Amino acid sequence: MKENIIQRLESLEESLIYQLVASTKAQKEVLEFIRDHGSEKQAFISIYSSKPILDVIENKVKELTESFVDTSLWFVESVSIENLTDLGSIEWKYTPSSVSIDTYKQRQSQAPVVLKRQVTSITHLFDIDLKGEKLEGATGITISDNNTLIFCDVIKKRLYFCDENDTYLSSISCPYDPWDISAIPQTTTAVVSCAYNSYILFVDIDGRKISKQIQLKQKGTDGVSATKDEIFVGAKGKIHVLDLCGNFKRTINAQKVEHCPGFISVCSNRNICYSFNHEIYCITSNGNTVFTYTSPNLRQSRDIQIDDVDNIYVLGRDSQNIHQLTSSGTLEDILLKDFLCKPLAFCYNKKQSKIYIANNDDKTISVFKTK
Repeated sequence: MKENIIQRLESLEESLIYQLVASTKAQKEVLEFIRDHGSEKQAFISIYSSKPILDVIENKVKELTESFVDTSLWFVESVSIENLTDLGSIEWKYTPSSVSIDTYKQRQSQAPVVLKRQVTSITHLFDIDLKGEKLEGATGITISDNNTLIFCDVIKKRLYFCDENDTYLSSISCPYDPWDISAIPQTTTAVVSCAYNSYILFVDIDGRKISKQIQLKQKGTDGVSATKDEIFVGAKGKIHVLDLCGNFKRTINAQKVEHCPGFISVCSNRNICYSFNHEIYCITSNGNTVFTYTSPNLRQSRDIQIDDVDNIYVLGRDSQNIHQLTSSGTLEDILLKDFLCKPLAFCYNKKQSKIYIANNDDKTISVFKTK
């Protein structure tokens, strides 16, 4: 009886394994054929359509592996000795397999969960020591992925670099008047707009040098903002969209023809915020209005920053404060009413633990910590 049962189990096992091998081999041959002879679109469709089949194969392997047990017969002696009617009984003993299988998804590298911060308060720490150099008109400020701080002086026509510890490194001269600057995410390049000139400059952050300049078909450039895919440059009545090499792609009309977007910031949903006079305008990538924000407590709106949860922060130059808005343009809070004097531009580091502000009528870069 034991031999018959074992033979039956082995037969079932061989049958299941044969089916799994056959179906896996068939899928492998199909994918290899499309890889060698098909297009990328056909390969994508084939992989997508094969996923349910591969999931079934993976689940069968998992079930089959978990079903493996070490089977043995166990003699149980009779406990009754006075009225002995039988010697005992034979029982099955199962020992589960110690072999386990993890699904492919469980074996994939998992991205760590990063909690998104929202700024609730700002405290002044210090002003950056430029080691004898003096600012006369700090108008634009940005920070790279490795927390290199870069800011412009439109009057002295210079760019300044500080390391991640806020230590001043050096400065370089610009051929034109640098107004605003934006680091391009996932690169070591920043792009600079030039007031009164139709040029944008590309900056090699690690080399601390200007790598190239491109002339645009417009008179002067205002605010600039870069995403990992595109560059947005302000001009009178419009915003030009360029690729990361500076090639023209399209134009987005501003809300009014007289608007000159002095500062620009792009939301994660690709809505575009820009400042003009005392207002903040938010438009879609097609130029449609999302919201307009005004407040008696916001005078001469200037630079704009957007955090990880799409809160919008607006710097008021004459009101000397920062307005925190929701992504729909509703006021949440007014931050940092002290330690500001005619601020113009600002940015925060990648952890959003510090904010850098062109402060004191554009003469200093002040460092603040956030909570």
